[in-house]
Amino acid sequence: MRKTQTQLTNILHRFDGQMIGVLGDFMLDELLSGNPTRISPEAPVPIALMDGKAGREFSPGGAGNVAANLQALGGRPIPFGAIGSDESGTQLCHELQARGINCGTLIRESGRITPRKLRIAANRRQLLRLDFEKPAPISVKTSGLLARSFARWAPKLQALIISDYQKGSVQNELCIEISTLARQRRIPVFVDPNPEHPEIGRHATAVISTLSEAELEAGRPMRDRASLKTAGRQLLAGFDCSYLLITRDAGGMTLFEKDGTVYEIAGAARPACEVAGVHDTVLAALALAFCSGAEMRDAAEIANLAAGQAAMKFGTSEIGQQELLQAIIGNR
Repeated sequence: MRKTQTQLTNILHRFDGQMIGVLGDFMLDELLSGNPTRISPEAPVPIALMDGKAGREFSPGGAGNVAANLQALGGRPIPFGAIGSDESGTQLCHELQARGINCGTLIRESGRITPRKLRIAANRRQLLRLDFEKPAPISVKTSGLLARSFARWAPKLQALIISDYQKGSVQNELCIEISTLARQRRIPVFVDPNPEHPEIGRHATAVISTLSEAELEAGRPMRDRASLKTAGRQLLAGFDCSYLLITRDAGGMTLFEKDGTVYEIAGAARPACEVAGVHDTVLAALALAFCSGAEMRDAAEIANLAAGQAAMKFGTSEIGQQELLQAIIGNR
């Protein structure tokens, strides 16, 4: 039975103070916004005028965006990951701290490059993205520090989110150790695995995947209802998890449950600005709703509404609890 507006609103109000660990690849997102002028005479590319008034914005990216969304929605994220002792790492910590997120659990690894994504845009349209990174596995020492840090925080956590962008913080051995401890303490584990690293989703409470990622993991297209259900159930069995949530952008979401039940969640009919960071918003809202007493189906519906709000924003951004409340009211 679908929850009423009042019931969903009550779930939302229980977001406050939910402490959720975020293990993953913490990155820095940068946005340069200029004014479009003309096509360059040197090459068929647009010229964006940076006249001194152009906007330059920084925000947490990757797992950092998951943490930022948790904080904005009323939760209390505890970040676990490795960053570099570089300018991007310093700026990333500044952005997290400005949002009220403590960076004391992030490990500064000597010689590591903090991933930075620079997007250049004009008229709210992305023209170019530059990725400054050199992905590398974290050291054994760093992995040990993260595992011990998580063990200290585990008694206080209501959930764990693992966000893998394949930059090196999410290593198999570390994930196994941390996930095993989380399950022993009955901490629900939400995993967004990279298609090249699906094994970290094994035995999770919920695996969250985009449609394109799910197709890569399944090794087949999933473009109609029948193929989506067949492949989705196979993926759920392969992960041996309790739930699999496949997001389909404007097409909504499909939730697979271990008992064989499949729920279709319709997408919100609203113009989308872009998809940067929307999946991070889904992770944050889903985990918060589930920890606040929602059944997974209702948690997925709340996450779907959160995604709709995030998709209307330009660039990497977080949505607040009030925005999500208005989306719930409007959807009902």
